[in-house]
Amino acid sequence: MTGPDSTQLAGFKELLLARCGLCFEKEREVTLIRGLRERMASRGVGDSDVYHGLLTGDPEEFHRLVELLTVNETYFFREPDHLKLLVERLIPEIVEERPTGQVKIVSAGCSTGEEPYSIAILLRERYGADSGRLFAITGVDIDASAIERAKQGVYGKSSFRGGNPGLLARYFEPCGREEYRIRKEVGQDVTFEVVNLLGTVYPAAMQMPDIILYRNVSIYFPGQVQHAIFSRLAGLLTEGGYLLVSATETIHHDLGILSLVEKDSLFFYRKLPNLRIVDRRDRSRAAGTHRSGTSRPAAPAARSRGGTAGPGHVPPTPPAGQRTASVAVSDVHALFDGALGKARDNRPDAALELLDTLIGRDGSFVKAHTLKGSILLNTSRFDEARAACTRALASDPLCLEAALMLGIIARHEEDGDEALRRFREAIYLDPSCWLAHFHTAEIVFMRGDRKRARGGYEAALRILESGPPGDRERAFFPLVFKTDQFLAICRHKLALIKDQGK
Repeated sequence: MTGPDSTQLAGFKELLLARCGLCFEKEREVTLIRGLRERMASRGVGDSDVYHGLLTGDPEEFHRLVELLTVNETYFFREPDHLKLLVERLIPEIVEERPTGQVKIVSAGCSTGEEPYSIAILLRERYGADSGRLFAITGVDIDASAIERAKQGVYGKSSFRGGNPGLLARYFEPCGREEYRIRKEVGQDVTFEVVNLLGTVYPAAMQMPDIILYRNVSIYFPGQVQHAIFSRLAGLLTEGGYLLVSATETIHHDLGILSLVEKDSLFFYRKLPNLRIVDRRDRSRAAGTHRSGTSRPAAPAARSRGGTAGPGHVPPTPPAGQRTASVAVSDVHALFDGALGKARDNRPDAALELLDTLIGRDGSFVKAHTLKGSILLNTSRFDEARAACTRALASDPLCLEAALMLGIIARHEEDGDEALRRFREAIYLDPSCWLAHFHTAEIVFMRGDRKRARGGYEAALRILESGPPGDRERAFFPLVFKTDQFLAICRHKLALIKDQGK
């Protein structure tokens, strides 16, 4: 009984994506195969199709598989800057403005409970015995076994690598060999529930919270699932409520659904009234417009001297054998303008259709491949985006935009070595490419190489701060970036490195 191989995974991938948003592409296929083989052996099922049928009809078996596949990597007081902001700035403001009623806090994707318990401990440090009366803290996760461990509140040494010995002594009691149990008074401050964030119904404990922590969870979801869950969580929040994601996830959730705000050099989201919902990652600004905090797209490739048709215009295709070289060039550029216009109008499928027609007529048009790659990247179609970038590089090995996008794709797929290689290529092609310096710094910072990270952040900061704002907010066509948040992140990380004496 060997279980499925990589050629038999499509149905399982579709089921897991549809039901709980989990994605198992590339290197994560190994995790899926291992989990399927273990559960099939446990149930005595030797046929992949039979087990797929069992999963679709048996919710309990589906949950057993999900428990094997989800990663429960967490520890107490993880990302302490965010917790400090929460407990010392955001929560006191809510408490002051609200004379009665509890402040509701939800930890979405809480795993084995370290995050909600960390919050409960820090609130007890600040508010003492009144903490239980002032706050309602709920942790939710799709993994039933993780929630059961959270309810038991027993943890080994690895869960305390981000903690402080004083808090460990005050809020935990030894209960075995190198194991500690959360004290009863703290355990009573937190409730736990099994919740599928992609499910249709959320429990009452998640309704109308003041604060949602959704940290280090969305990295396991493809782009469309990230958007769906973020939208649902945003809808739950009270007016003026806060949603915190991890530092590495912040930029990817700047969708226009919640307002991205900054305090103490940290970014988080807030539910403010009358915010028009538009995915700012996918939408480029119309040509000729410029607003504070945005960039104009760089000009596309040179157009024919006779001018171009308006955005969205698709020229008729002359009959075979009747096309001249000049007509072909005019047609290609008109198609490009049409695709660019539809991309700006947030119509990616229509833009891609025009680009495919264009590429069919002139496969050497590099900007068509990079525009296509950008659209595919922003809609999380990473394999197709990679193919488009590879074709761009085949026509122009010195294509900066293709190198950048391939680095971003590799970073999303957690292939740090490939990402670094691509960002180094981008820096070689253009030493003033601040985005490549920034991503390089982020990768080596996460690996603990503070010296190299400092050099990368300093280079990005120096480039961003030089020249007039129009030049500083530079667009690497067809990728457009608002730079204010990058500036703040660079300054914050450099301050952290300085404080650590690196």
